[in-house]
Amino acid sequence: MPVPLRPPPWVLSLLLVAVVFTIDLSLPLGVASAVPYTFAVLLALADRRAWVGPVVAGLCGVLTIGKLGIVHDRGETEMWKVIANRCLAVFAIGITTLLGILQRKAATARERAEELLRTHQADLAHVGRLSLLGQVAAGLAHELNQPLSAIGLQAELARRWANPGEPLRPEVADALAEIAGQSARAADIIRGIRRLARRDPPGTDPVAVDEVMRAAVALLGWQAGRVGAAVRVTAGGPQAVVEADRVQLEQVLVNLLQNALDAVAGMPDARRWVELTARADADTVTVQVRDGGPGGFDPARLFQPFYTTKAGGLGLGLAISRGIVEAHGGRLWAEPSPDSTEFAFTLFRVRED
Repeated sequence: MPVPLRPPPWVLSLLLVAVVFTIDLSLPLGVASAVPYTFAVLLALADRRAWVGPVVAGLCGVLTIGKLGIVHDRGETEMWKVIANRCLAVFAIGITTLLGILQRKAATARERAEELLRTHQADLAHVGRLSLLGQVAAGLAHELNQPLSAIGLQAELARRWANPGEPLRPEVADALAEIAGQSARAADIIRGIRRLARRDPPGTDPVAVDEVMRAAVALLGWQAGRVGAAVRVTAGGPQAVVEADRVQLEQVLVNLLQNALDAVAGMPDARRWVELTARADADTVTVQVRDGGPGGFDPARLFQPFYTTKAGGLGLGLAISRGIVEAHGGRLWAEPSPDSTEFAFTLFRVRED
């Protein structure tokens, strides 16, 4: 069944304006011309383009006054009354236009408020699911702590007991050391999750930022190789030491590096690069993570919980990272540009006595 054609509102509005003006040329409508003109303005205000209504209202006002210069109102009515009637008609058109614009703005604000409410309701539901997930994670953290410790212990025993009297192959020794190291790191993360569940303050120690950067690069080296990205590290030197929880600081760097690798994955070869730079100043240490990704994001929304630019992202990584940095007394921010993306954070430097 064919769909009937419906002319857009601005077409109907202009047709009505033309009809009213034609009649006004023949009959002394006076202030009565404002009634059909206001109908035309209301039709024009229904158009999706906001400028159509004011333009049609201006046209109606010009035609209302301009009619006096084309054909004078007939009859014995005094001229000042004719002009007053025309001014009243223009006033009615103007008031109708103003009220229509205000009503349109109110409707737009109401739609935005409803959309914001729906977004907040979805976020609250998501928070509820994450809260339940946090409780499950706290239970898993308690259960996994002992198996991880056992894995690290068994790897260390295997390294010590393998073929006494014969040198252990370097590959095997490295693999066992990696097993022990990663199990210890996983156990540290588990302890951090349990501490977070108990709302304990993070334990801080002097941490060399260069070591944490190298650990993050080593952890995600496989992904850098998979996407073909070159990762360059500029060390901050022995002065780049901060008071922080090493595991949490490594989580921040791993998250920023992970985002950078995701950003350059689909870029041309010349822009598949990531730079990690540490710089020690008089009181602070600044760490920068730059990449050749597309950039162009909104820094105002980037750190909001549940805001993500990735299809499968939760939108929590940057919000958690900023929370960790701020809990250590630092600051995390983003500096977008058309040809690159930069994240940076600062922490207070440990002074040498």
